[in-house]
Amino acid sequence: MSEPHARTILVPGAWMGAWIWEATARSLINRGFEAEVLTLEGLAAGELRSDIAQLRLEDHVRQLVKRVTEIDQPVVLVSHSYSSMVTSQVADRLRQAIAGLVHFGGFLPSDGRSLVDDWGSSPEQREQEKADIAKAGNLWMPPDRAMLEDEADLQEADRDFLADRFTPHPGHTITDPARMNFPVDVQPSTYVALSPEGAEQAWRNAPTGARGAARWRRRHISSGHWPMLSQPASVVDLLVEEIDYYALGRHSQ
Repeated sequence: MSEPHARTILVPGAWMGAWIWEATARSLINRGFEAEVLTLEGLAAGELRSDIAQLRLEDHVRQLVKRVTEIDQPVVLVSHSYSSMVTSQVADRLRQAIAGLVHFGGFLPSDGRSLVDDWGSSPEQREQEKADIAKAGNLWMPPDRAMLEDEADLQEADRDFLADRFTPHPGHTITDPARMNFPVDVQPSTYVALSPEGAEQAWRNAPTGARGAARWRRRHISSGHWPMLSQPASVVDLLVEEIDYYALGRHSQ
């Protein structure tokens, strides 16, 4: 059993609450780690769409800052997809409190740029995404059940699990620009690139910030967008290694 030296906070990505990371957190706890999951504001079940639409990216950053500052030990932040925009900004503000970050297929912030600024592969796709968010009343709508059929590595039960629990995501958090004092590549980070087609393809698809971060740890899981469902054991094994790496390193300073 690993000796815990840090608290791990797992932060869900867009459209998801704590439920997406709960099994992972339980596995980490069973292996001797202190782990918890934080549902970002507006992403709990049953919230009013009008309330969700009012939330900003800064609200999510401040929520996680508040939680980290309540903990009197180093913290490892684990993010997925959208939530890397949040965890990286928190690490930018609370540099000494963050032992390390682990990004699973995450969107990485750059000062003055929003998530949607780097969405898709063309300006037309980015403009369409912005238009769809505005049309939905400042909500970023989740993929429907039919869209999840494209995730070939998921089982039917996994697709049902996601589709039944997805909630609209605050649209402003996707269109608001990030605010960073330092470039993301100075943060102690691991980027986990995702692709069922192998590591080379995964890293080809990874964001520029991850590909160019020479000091970051690079990992890969043969998975689509939801590795905590399709490859749960691999995700936990990887996290055990990365949490130990950052926790022990930070603990020894």
